[in-house]
Amino acid sequence: MFEHGKNVAFDMVLPQLKFVSAKQVLMEFSKHSAKTLNLSEQLLFAKLWEQEQSMSSATGDGVAIVHLKITGPLRPFLILATLNRELDFQAHDGQPVNIVAFVLSPEKDGPLHLRRLSRISRLLNHDMLKNRLLDAQDEFAMRALLIDPEGWMLAA
Repeated sequence: MFEHGKNVAFDMVLPQLKFVSAKQVLMEFSKHSAKTLNLSEQLLFAKLWEQEQSMSSATGDGVAIVHLKITGPLRPFLILATLNRELDFQAHDGQPVNIVAFVLSPEKDGPLHLRRLSRISRLLNHDMLKNRLLDAQDEFAMRALLIDPEGWMLAA
């Protein structure tokens, strides 16, 4: 499910999504997480979209980390997606986004939510890993890169 020591384990890995807007990406994340966690897809999307409108989830360098803490789920839910085209997420650096992570945490998780965000941010800060993730054509290839990213990146 999630944390293995310092590693991050994503519940879902979605390669090469074919969307034309950030809004569609958020709808997809809402659909998958609502179904898995038995939440309202419409309510989840409304909260994500409201948050995205107030502050972009783009962290720069082609990455966005969408995150939300809400009442309801008993466990965190994480998705990592690559996009088959760059999308405008209104990033502060002006760069379009092609890798999006999603972190949904139970409201009670408090600092654990921030720890998840920090780990994902550090993970996606590696250009070599980002490039390999973008080149991956299926879920298995993406997951193989995520098994021990620090191990193979140090050896490279």
